[in-house]
Amino acid sequence: MGGNIIQYTKYREKALIIKIFINIVVVFILSLAGMLYSAETEIADYRSYLKRFTTPLLTGETLWVSPQLFVELSAGDSIEFNVESKKEGFWNIRLEYQILSNQVLPPEVSITINGKLPFKGAQSIPLIQYWIYSDLNFPKNRYGDEIVPGQNIAKSTISFTLRNPTGIDKHPLWFKIDVPNTTINLTLQSGKILLKRVYLEQPVNPKSYIIPASDYTQSLRKPIVIQAEKPYLKSEPSINAIAIRSPEVVPYTTYNLLLNAFGGDNWKQPGQSVSYIFDVPEDGYYKIALKYLQNSRPNFTSYRTVYVDDKMLYRDLIEVPFEYSQNWKIRTLKSADKSQDLLFYLTKGTHKISLEVNASMYSDALYKLKSIINYINELSLQIKYITGGKFDKNVEWEIRDYFPDIESELETLIKEIDDIKKSILETNGNALNSEYVSLNLAQMLLKRLVSDVNKIPNRLEVLTGSTGSVLSELSSVYSGLQQMPLVLDEIYIYQGKSIDRIIKVSPLTIFLEGFKRFFNSFVPTKYSDYRNAQSENAVVLKVWVNRSRQYVDILQQLIDKEFTPKTGIYVDVSIMRDEGKLILANAAKKSPDVALSISNWIPFEMGIRGAALDLRRFSDFVDVSKNFYPGSLLPYLYEEHCYGLPETLDFYVLFYRKDITDYLGINIPTTWDDVKLILPELQRNGMNFYIPLGGSTSFKAWMTTAPFIMQYHGKLFTADGLKTAIDNPSTLKAFKEMTELFTMYGMPAQVANFFESFRKGEIPIGVGNLSTYVQLTIAAPELRGLWNMAPSPGVKYNGTIERWQTGSAQAVAILNDTKYPMEAWEFVKWWLSKETQMNFVNQVVSTYGIEFLTIPSNRYAIDGLPLRFSDLEVVKEQFKWLQEVPKMPASYILEREISNIWNKVVLEGRPLRVAVDDSVQVINKEFARKLEEFGYYKDGEPVRPFKIYSLNDIMKWYKDTVNK
Repeated sequence: MGGNIIQYTKYREKALIIKIFINIVVVFILSLAGMLYSAETEIADYRSYLKRFTTPLLTGETLWVSPQLFVELSAGDSIEFNVESKKEGFWNIRLEYQILSNQVLPPEVSITINGKLPFKGAQSIPLIQYWIYSDLNFPKNRYGDEIVPGQNIAKSTISFTLRNPTGIDKHPLWFKIDVPNTTINLTLQSGKILLKRVYLEQPVNPKSYIIPASDYTQSLRKPIVIQAEKPYLKSEPSINAIAIRSPEVVPYTTYNLLLNAFGGDNWKQPGQSVSYIFDVPEDGYYKIALKYLQNSRPNFTSYRTVYVDDKMLYRDLIEVPFEYSQNWKIRTLKSADKSQDLLFYLTKGTHKISLEVNASMYSDALYKLKSIINYINELSLQIKYITGGKFDKNVEWEIRDYFPDIESELETLIKEIDDIKKSILETNGNALNSEYVSLNLAQMLLKRLVSDVNKIPNRLEVLTGSTGSVLSELSSVYSGLQQMPLVLDEIYIYQGKSIDRIIKVSPLTIFLEGFKRFFNSFVPTKYSDYRNAQSENAVVLKVWVNRSRQYVDILQQLIDKEFTPKTGIYVDVSIMRDEGKLILANAAKKSPDVALSISNWIPFEMGIRGAALDLRRFSDFVDVSKNFYPGSLLPYLYEEHCYGLPETLDFYVLFYRKDITDYLGINIPTTWDDVKLILPELQRNGMNFYIPLGGSTSFKAWMTTAPFIMQYHGKLFTADGLKTAIDNPSTLKAFKEMTELFTMYGMPAQVANFFESFRKGEIPIGVGNLSTYVQLTIAAPELRGLWNMAPSPGVKYNGTIERWQTGSAQAVAILNDTKYPMEAWEFVKWWLSKETQMNFVNQVVSTYGIEFLTIPSNRYAIDGLPLRFSDLEVVKEQFKWLQEVPKMPASYILEREISNIWNKVVLEGRPLRVAVDDSVQVINKEFARKLEEFGYYKDGEPVRPFKIYSLNDIMKWYKDTVNK
């Protein structure tokens, strides 16, 4: 019996060992298969893609040319080519096309080779589109100053070789072509083009300059002068002519601003180009000189690539340096060693010269920097994973147990930074620029961390902090090396002796010019528009605008150019620094006719006091109101009146770090239940989720609290509008959700700056707005391609996710004491029309950059926004769920008490029901007091109901209008 038991036990042990062995083998095979599958399916970045194969050749050959196509492609359309080749290799793809769309951002294409994306980035490659000024005789504003004219997309055929959108590579994008057949699929992601032909080719390797053997001593009597402020073509609408008030610049006048130069800080990003045309009188050799100024980046050299007739004639023109200087210089294009002026053989007739911003001399340094930044981000992520994101100085870590090679890896980073410094020193010629200083600081910080790696978990701020850290310094360098500002005044085509020199004006001349302008400032000026208005006895509307000078200048230009000639109504636009002046002006009977860009609560408050005009009095009001999202109209409605219209919107969408969500295997949430599911994984790694309720301010405005109430179908007012209904079950459910996310699920209750936390990876996912979008686009170049957007989370009802968010930003109102109500209404309709809003937004962005972007309230103007196609689709989807909170005279107390409820529950630990009951009493008491002022209560008793508007009411307007 005992022997049988022993035998049975041995048998069980053997079976167990075999089972464990089989499991290990199975796990190993599955892991290996997973690794192989991952390696095969993972798309490499472009740099890694190139490293897999031999170095591409610069032969100048053409492998394949498509037949003439003339195919119109709209967003989503594809075209496929089958390329036969007898030899494999790398080739560039060149397209001939014509732009048919009218959007600020250029069309984008995606390329697949044999059904697969060859590398990351191939799914979104921007084409180039050229812009032209509508009038090179620059128009003048009412003050006599020249202004940037309108811009149009050039409709001529463009020949463009696909490039990396970063613009830092030395060559266009390479695509591997196999033998015997390769299928290339081209899909247009955005915009509209007429595709004419496709080429597969390799670029020519240009030769260095050699002095021509033939006679080149011809002497042109007078140089051919090109005014740089009047380009033939430019690659972006935001690179523009600028006004410099200095006698050193041509042309110049004492009393008015002239657009007399080109570029500056708006012409500094890699790939931005400008072209000029000129005529030469006879065949011969010519020199080309440029009058330039580069004084915005001390001790830094800007570079341009120069093309003549769209060709790279000499290798010496690939990286043309323009050194830092406080003075204007005239510099002839020279050989690489600067020993000789370059000579260009030009035939009689018209020629073109193009200058393109080039940062490719720092290509290797930039890729190294990007690699280091990625490593630091990943290391920080892994350390947070180990520590749970909690840093306690009393806890000692043996970091080598987790990262055995951390010291050697950090030492490697220090050496790589040394290589980058050498590259900057060789290219730039000095070590005094800010990038070199930042690299020194980053290196010093890394050396401190290497000296005691076990302290890194508790000193992670030194590695990845928002300011003064290794990551922030390297990010600053990564951005700085790509910025190449340059101002051009004139271009000279000449023969004979060099005209190089420094341009200087005597101090006496500068003093006299300044004195004349000072004296002239005391002379009263009557602007031409007002002289015309007075002579015609025409209407002059006074419009106050609560925006900065940049917006107001462009608004006035549009009015003078489009509105006044069309209607005969003159408009005097003034900047309103403080919205409070509207109330003071109304009391003094000196109100403007129209107020623009005011806060969305002001029209209602003015309207109920008789200071704003009811817009529903106009017969076409309902038709005009259909141009807006219905939910954006709610704040302006009162007793069958509408006292304003939305002017701009804001969006609240989900931002997420793709690199971190992919690393953690987190799905992008679509509902608040999904958010709760991912919170433990985020918090386990020392991260979290952000919603605007967790902002740094204690007052929680409607845009932070109302979305939850609307998504849970909560109510704010009773049916008669005289009391609050925040104690009803649906609203309580919303309060429970918005507080438990913080008290039970651990969302951060106070986030000082979501952008900075997002950038550092502390909060890699959260709800943000337009401001967050602009910051990520402009101020976080190291995150380019690492973040994305999605509609904000919501609540699912019957299979539909309701994502209600507020979104009204600024408003328009007509003042009640205007003498010209019909004219003011005509102006408001023109201003809020689709065409005007699109023109205004695009002109602001093209003149000042994406940081000045605003979202127009006209729903049909949204399609014209200068956003990436994928981002625009997210914004449009979110706007379907736009709903503002309806107003009533005591709305302020309701907003304040809901904020207090959240603060009491989350920050003070009070029970939710107790906090709500306390606030209900406070709100109802204030409602009664305030509504008595407007006749809804008398002696503390309700007299008549107060109408609270909803989306259904607005939709009924539309329906009734159709029935009529």
